[in-house]
Amino acid sequence: MTELIILETAYRLFTTQGIQLYTMDEIASRLAISKKTLYRFFTSRQHLVQQVCQLVANDYNHAMERVEHDKAHNLQRVLGFMAANVDFCKKTSVVFFTDLQKHYPAEYQTLTTALNTITEQLLLRVLEQGIVEGVFRGSLHPKLVVTILLQHRKRDFEFAAELVNDYSKDEVFRQATYLFLYGIIAPEAIPLLENELKQYSLPNRMAHVE
Repeated sequence: MTELIILETAYRLFTTQGIQLYTMDEIASRLAISKKTLYRFFTSRQHLVQQVCQLVANDYNHAMERVEHDKAHNLQRVLGFMAANVDFCKKTSVVFFTDLQKHYPAEYQTLTTALNTITEQLLLRVLEQGIVEGVFRGSLHPKLVVTILLQHRKRDFEFAAELVNDYSKDEVFRQATYLFLYGIIAPEAIPLLENELKQYSLPNRMAHVE
């Protein structure tokens, strides 16, 4: 139980405030345990960072897999994947990734590769199926679309973090989602998309603009 509490505490601190703010001494102090106890479970801060990164990847994977299993059709799955990504970006501080990239480059590469692979595998399958169904544009190149989306996700995440109020952050993600959805939807499936958007929590206030 102690190991789990340590990991969950580090996860919360690192992903919301960054890694460099917290030494092993400070983490032990926050948990009211000795540093000796902390080191019994995690041999170094790098070891702790590695385990936090694994937890981040696992949580993201579970969120995305829930969407795949819970949604009825491929358009709903794409909307769900987008919502899961927005939730992830809103709850995870860009400082976490900045610290990771600067001080733990190997762990940064491993985590970002894992997140991108999860997104690519799930979204690629859904796009390919949706094209066959006529829901998404037949002219799409799914692999290229996913690659572009991953690049935009990284930039939107960083850009939103630079803004000063939550409304602006929401608007960045909302507009990015809007552009992606209307870029991939087949013209004849636009009414279906707009009907789904009315029922969906992510793009509230998003409406089709002629």
